Amino acid sequence: MPKSEPIITSLNHVVGQQRAVTVLRTALDAYWHDRSKSDGKEAFPHLLMCGPGGTGKTLLTELIAKELCTECHVELAQNIGNIGQMQGLLMMLESEHILLIDEIHELSETVQVSLYRAIEERKLFLGGNRKPVTLPPFTLIGATTDEYLLTPSMRDRFKILLRLQHYSHDEMAMLIDQRAKRLGWGIDAVSVTHLSARSRGVPRLAVRLLESAKRVASSKGLDRIEPTHVEEMLAIEGIDSLGFDPVEQRYLMLLKESQGPVRLNVLATHLGLPKQTIEMFERDFIRLGLITKGDKGRALTPRGVEHLNGPSA
Repeated sequence: MPKSEPIITSLNHVVGQQRAVTVLRTALDAYWHDRSKSDGKEAFPHLLMCGPGGTGKTLLTELIAKELCTECHVELAQNIGNIGQMQGLLMMLESEHILLIDEIHELSETVQVSLYRAIEERKLFLGGNRKPVTLPPFTLIGATTDEYLLTPSMRDRFKILLRLQHYSHDEMAMLIDQRAKRLGWGIDAVSVTHLSARSRGVPRLAVRLLESAKRVASSKGLDRIEPTHVEEMLAIEGIDSLGFDPVEQRYLMLLKESQGPVRLNVLATHLGLPKQTIEMFERDFIRLGLITKGDKGRALTPRGVEHLNGPSA
């Protein structure tokens, strides 16, 4: 998130994820209470956030850092290729700092083993006859779309578990309206409804669509987003009634045109995309009841056929 962009600065302003926010607020209050009775410095408990991409894991981490008045270091798990890189990250932490590892399930099993030893014993074993390095108190926050891809030993080291969910239509509308107001943009209720309906319960997508609609309004010399601006944005970007882009729509059309279930490797070939990318956006198709997956491949459901036969606006 760019530094020039206004951001939420308190857990009290978070829209949605109320169960996760309540768990987090309770943990923070307990931490400050226990800390007030302790002479030594103790870090906030290690925490695992699980949930679909774009539902607020990074935002909540930023708010935790603000609440704890500390620094947060962010690293993508795919960039940590070996134990040495993991140890280097840990050695740069100062007392009570936060280390967020995004998509933490992507860490290799050997790196996970070295990491959970570090968070449990606060020591790094660098090899050879050297004495282990003692780490300062720190907090590890793991963010993942699938907690069960972590090794059980790694998963069990986290003291707090936050499970994030897709947003409801009303929560999406509140979030879009809140974001527009914080940016000083005008927007009417109909535009908010249209954007919410196409955000698939994902705040990150909602914000992107809101910003795209604002660019259309700005191109007309206006600072207020109207329904015509939303409609033009959707037409320009090829977004359908459920918020799917042209690539995702092509996936559904391939299933519609087939004479039976289609295997993943066939879809990957036709779309020119890695299998892992396709599996990521398939989750929304399944959640919304548009496709089924079986041993023979993917197939449209009646609801999926209805969606493709309906209006694309």
